[in-house]
Amino acid sequence: MTTALVIENDPGQGLGRAGDWLAEAGMGFDVVRPHAGDPVPKSAGGHEGLIALGGGRGEDWDEELTGLLECAVADSTPVFALGASARMLAAAFGGASEPTDRANGPRMLAKRDAAGFDLLFGPAPMTLDVIRRGERELTALPETATLLAASPYGSLEAFRIGEAAWGVQSHFELAPDQLAAFGDFDDEALDQARGVDPHIVETWRPIMQRFARIAAGERRELPVLDA
Repeated sequence: MTTALVIENDPGQGLGRAGDWLAEAGMGFDVVRPHAGDPVPKSAGGHEGLIALGGGRGEDWDEELTGLLECAVADSTPVFALGASARMLAAAFGGASEPTDRANGPRMLAKRDAAGFDLLFGPAPMTLDVIRRGERELTALPETATLLAASPYGSLEAFRIGEAAWGVQSHFELAPDQLAAFGDFDDEALDQARGVDPHIVETWRPIMQRFARIAAGERRELPVLDA
């Protein structure tokens, strides 16, 4: 079985339903919880993929997580970094982020031309629904990064570094009831999140299942559009 090393930085931001989608595609997980005292490994050795979840910025293990992300990129281990971990991935190679006061809630992204040649995002729809949550946003990507999707007003949302390290700074893995538990979404934003949730599932389930197949070694040309 293909296995991924999963770094859970916050007990409230686990894999969520993305874990079910990945398991359907044959991926198993070894979860490291530094928030509970687990040490962050120096490499993803013994695993075919690395998934770094949100909630990691500003924690005691930031340096170790950054080193793990750098090592995975150097080893060509497929990486999927979400939320704060995506910003850490970008920062590790020269990117930057800044505080933002934009409201939490649904956001629609548009793919960039380069995404058409990307193994993970190439077959995905031209527009991608996500949930924005966080106090920072990317303001610059590394020179070596490829921008794959952005918001209409230019927020740098999805990118790739190297051949197989992807970062997505917004969220899709958390269902609306999980978002409500955070306490930082107003009623209007939660209603909107519930309205777009079927589109989020339809869009991101095949993307994550492609990640599982890529980690398993699939590099063949993929279909133009998701079914």
